[in-house]
Amino acid sequence: MKFNFEATGIGSLPFKDAKTACQLVFDNFKHMPFWPQLPKRSYLEQMYCQFSESIPGLNLDENGKTLYIDTKKALPDIEKVYQRYLDNDLEYFKISPRYAEGLYEFCGSFAKSGRRIDFVKGHITGPVSFALSITDENKKAIIYDKDMFEVITKVLSMKAKWQIGKLKALDPNVIIFIDEPYLVLIGSSFVNIPREDTIKSLDEINKAIKSEGALSGIHCCGNTDWPLLLKRGIDIINFDAYNFTKEFLLYSADIKEFLKSGGTIAWGIVPSSEAIDKESSAAIAKKLKDGLKLLIDRGIDEDSISSIVTPSCGLGTIDEQRAKRILELTSEIARIISA
Repeated sequence: MKFNFEATGIGSLPFKDAKTACQLVFDNFKHMPFWPQLPKRSYLEQMYCQFSESIPGLNLDENGKTLYIDTKKALPDIEKVYQRYLDNDLEYFKISPRYAEGLYEFCGSFAKSGRRIDFVKGHITGPVSFALSITDENKKAIIYDKDMFEVITKVLSMKAKWQIGKLKALDPNVIIFIDEPYLVLIGSSFVNIPREDTIKSLDEINKAIKSEGALSGIHCCGNTDWPLLLKRGIDIINFDAYNFTKEFLLYSADIKEFLKSGGTIAWGIVPSSEAIDKESSAAIAKKLKDGLKLLIDRGIDEDSISSIVTPSCGLGTIDEQRAKRILELTSEIARIISA
């Protein structure tokens, strides 16, 4: 599948009203709409809480805004989770309406609208970022508990599969982005986990997505080990092109092979910060064209470059007016470049 600069979003938006958020998505992303995550509406829609249901030993305090895993209390339920996993019981791993009002509003509004689209996009928090952010009862990142890390990976895989089924009811062409902001830490002095464990967890989520007939994407909004990701068989690599284009393009040989195998680059070219205040559509479009030229100058055939346009990251923490402008500019940049 070759994309011609279709526009979509990363996931989170700063709105508390799901209808408002969904309408903005539909207005700006007619070819590839995405369901909005609304962390300001509820703590349950924060990117780690949202996908935490079904995890054994979970302690979630919505009012106190805390989340951790009690590994001792988790032990009796791990076997049950594994059995549900082996039974492919997707309903057990569903994302409930309280945790994702944006998803349910998106699906309901879309079904009533009769819209025609090319793809529908969803997202799941990646296992590495999830397990680095959530701690055990001793405030140690759960990623260092190998057994719990494996359980979390399986739970997230099943949630991705459940989500694909829900989105395929709207359109057969589904894309799921694995959101992995903390991949920037892998290999650094701050995180000491075996590289093979990281690879295994990402491969498992990727395999689960593809097993349901969806395209897989991975979003990392910092500079990371791009060759690692480019070689994982993931369909779409989404990076912060506003800040890290030159760093990403250092690996032009790996990018060339990725594109040759049918991969797509999702250029996060529209800044998801206050930097948007000093930008124009013309300046951002030029920045993207410059990035494309760098690829071509390094021997990559222009006709082989499959591209999507996105903001550089999610918009859940930015103010509403800036978020609206970022969505509008993302759509506008896609129109300019694809013309």
